Amino acid sequence: MGKSLGKLGAWIYGHAKITIFGFIITVIVSIVVALSMGVNFDSAGMSIQGSQSEKANRLMEKEFPNTKQDGGQVQIVMHSSNGQALTTPDNQKAMNDMFQDVQKNKHVKMVVVPQMLHSFSKDSMTATARVMYKQKGDKVSPETVKALQKSIKMTRHKSIQTELTSNDVTISGMDNGEQAEVVGLAIAFVILAITFASLIVAGIPILSAILGLVAGMMLVLVSTNFLSVATFSMSLVGMMGLAVGIDYALFLISRYRQELQNKTKKEALMTAMSTAGTSVIFAGATVIVALLGMTVLGIDMLSVMGMTAAMAIFTAILTSLTFVPAMLVLLGDRVTGKKPNRVLYLASMLRIKGGWGKLVTKYKYLLTILTIAILGLAATPFAHINLGLPNDSVKSEKLTERRAYDLLTEGYGKGSQATLVVLAKTDNQQEMENVIKDISDLSNVVSVSPASPSKNKDYQMITIQPGTDANAVKTKELVQNIRDLHLADDVPNLYVTGATAINIDMSDALMKALPKFAILIVLFAFVLLTVVFRSLLIPVVAVAGFILSLGATLGTIVFIVQDGHFIDFFGIPAKGAILNFLPVLVIGIMFGLAMDYEVFLVSRIREEYMKFHDTKQAVIAGMRDSGPAVVAAALIMIAVFSGFIFASDAIVKSMGLVLTSGILFDALLVRLILVPATISLFGRASWYLPKWLDKLLPNVKID
Repeated sequence: MGKSLGKLGAWIYGHAKITIFGFIITVIVSIVVALSMGVNFDSAGMSIQGSQSEKANRLMEKEFPNTKQDGGQVQIVMHSSNGQALTTPDNQKAMNDMFQDVQKNKHVKMVVVPQMLHSFSKDSMTATARVMYKQKGDKVSPETVKALQKSIKMTRHKSIQTELTSNDVTISGMDNGEQAEVVGLAIAFVILAITFASLIVAGIPILSAILGLVAGMMLVLVSTNFLSVATFSMSLVGMMGLAVGIDYALFLISRYRQELQNKTKKEALMTAMSTAGTSVIFAGATVIVALLGMTVLGIDMLSVMGMTAAMAIFTAILTSLTFVPAMLVLLGDRVTGKKPNRVLYLASMLRIKGGWGKLVTKYKYLLTILTIAILGLAATPFAHINLGLPNDSVKSEKLTERRAYDLLTEGYGKGSQATLVVLAKTDNQQEMENVIKDISDLSNVVSVSPASPSKNKDYQMITIQPGTDANAVKTKELVQNIRDLHLADDVPNLYVTGATAINIDMSDALMKALPKFAILIVLFAFVLLTVVFRSLLIPVVAVAGFILSLGATLGTIVFIVQDGHFIDFFGIPAKGAILNFLPVLVIGIMFGLAMDYEVFLVSRIREEYMKFHDTKQAVIAGMRDSGPAVVAAALIMIAVFSGFIFASDAIVKSMGLVLTSGILFDALLVRLILVPATISLFGRASWYLPKWLDKLLPNVKID
């Protein structure tokens, strides 16, 4: 592969303008194709195939077809602020006028008023209504929602607080962190300018990452016509595409400028392509494999997220290996580093050449113990992690959905938005009454509705309101206790479903799958690194460091998001459960990124060791040559990811926080301290590989 990339570098050196022109034409074509095919975002399935709740949901759709929701629905929550109950004539008139105005919208199928829903609270101060649309939830346009928001001003003007909430219609819009990307790019430019002591060179990785991201996003937009792609998947695509695209370009440029010290421009480009270029392909392929590995979990949404993010990685690799080297050739002496910007050169001189490598090798024992202790301490909160799905309770109080949640909680109790649906396989009324009594006797049950028979009378359906919200541990225990009732001889088969039960089942399944997925990733990493570095100890340290940084990352998220520490600083409105698919997501993404830094750094150390067989000097030289680039890459990742922490969407916010923490722990503590310190500590033993195993393993060269 290295020879092929070297030849590609030689060709690009002689055809730089053609390469750039061809790449730009490719990006333009991708934009035209994507726009011509149209965009069709949708929410992929959040349920676990084969779970009890999923089976019960299919059964309910079959036996109770009237419960199936065809169009989007928005719940209107009203609370009297004038001291009079909502049932008074004046308040009733105000609400009816508002309902009639809502009904005038041509997209509204019907408005289900509080009297039909029997939704007045005990004190009649709070009530709910339901707006049913003709289109599916994701097809309800922002203009239609604005019309509804305009209508509810009628009751607000009559001192009736009126708020909106929905499970399938976007009401307040989605802040997926677009502004954060701009800020992240600005910070990345500053870091690159200091690293290369050149404004022009700093612009190349930024430009290449943007072009690669555009191409990647066009692939994703095309895929929306074939896959169920959720809109927040684009946030992950943006995060990964920008960060990885900048990093890969950075490593290639860094190696090119190092080779220019002893070689001609053409030879330097060929060497950079054959060495750093091979590392880019290897590291990028590793990230893609890790992301696609999420498809084995059987959750459609996670599978699609992994596939769409992998598209962005793929285009980032192509951009780094075509557009970037062509730009280096085209700009000539302006990117060689021989005439650096004076101000930026002074800033770059703050780096001590080889200083960090000398420090790590000198205090290897202390730094190894200290790093392990810090990571272990940070991982401690992970022991009490509680997975769930973010609801309106973690949204900003500035949003109508959060205010609606608070009104519903105050008027109907914490479990009012965690309703459980139970199907009982029986046509015996007395038996059904016994079931209702047994469920009512369980702890954490606030109310049980009367039973409704199915169309063929074989099943009975009841709804249950728990005393706690959907993500509470007690709600999860209630679901399990209801399911355990059928173990008694006189109780028929019971099936628990509804959005709350489905989310609980998915959280439980993901928690059980987490160790298996982590073991699979760790074994893959060990085999991969053993093949690449022809060593046993280096892969052991790499995967052990990955496990430590993973535990520290998840522990930090639990400490902040679930336990509520520093939530004001991070702009998190309230503490809550950890996004249920976040641990799996962080394993897949962090594994790929961790291997990126491992490959770029250790391959350089190994390259130096193979020349002089001196481990200490190899570590110092590797840290001197590749260390600054790895530090810059890590800081760029942090800059890009951290901006998403301040997005309003809870899912995007969680992803930004967890990826920022992951880079901080893995890149700065594990790859830049623990790995070089242990290589120095083990000395020549770091490169030991039994001869019989060396003969069995394929020879993959990435130096």
